[in-house]
Amino acid sequence: MILAINIGTGSWAVAAGLCWWLWPEVADRSGVAERLSFAAQLAAGPALVLFVLLCSCFRLFDTERAEDPFAGAESHAWKINQRVLSNTLEQASIFIPALFALATRIDAAKLKALPIAVTLWCTGRLLFWAGYRQSVVWRAPGFEWTFNTSLVVLAWYAVTLF
Repeated sequence: MILAINIGTGSWAVAAGLCWWLWPEVADRSGVAERLSFAAQLAAGPALVLFVLLCSCFRLFDTERAEDPFAGAESHAWKINQRVLSNTLEQASIFIPALFALATRIDAAKLKALPIAVTLWCTGRLLFWAGYRQSVVWRAPGFEWTFNTSLVVLAWYAVTLF
C-alpha cells in the first residue's frame, strides 16, 4: 500500500508541475461574478465524472438477480462501481466548494490553477476507479491525486485569507 501511495503522490506532483508549466494562461475574470461563473463551468468536469459513475451503477449492466436491491445479488464489479461513486460524491463535496471559494480569491495571474485543479481531480477519480477494479491497493494512486488536489485548493484558499 505504501508503494501505491508513493506512486500516487509522486505522479501527482509530476503531473501538477507539468500542467502548471504547459497550461496556457486563462483570460482574466476580474469580478467575483465572472470568477464564480468560470468555476461553475469548470464544475461540470466533476459532474461528468459523477454522471459516468452513476451510469455504471445502473442495474441494467449487472446480473439479472441484481434488479432486486434487497437480494444481495450484485456482482463484484457493480459493488466496486457503487463504492467508487459514493467516494467520489464524498470527495466532490470537499473539492467543489473549495474550488468556488478559491475562484473568488485567487490572484488573476494564477487563474489557470482552477482548470488545472479540475483536470487533476477528475483524472484522480478515474485513476481511483481503474485502480480499484484491479486491486484494493491500486486505488491509492487515484485517491492521492484527488486528495492532493483538494488539499492544495483548500490550502491555497486558506493562505488568501491572511
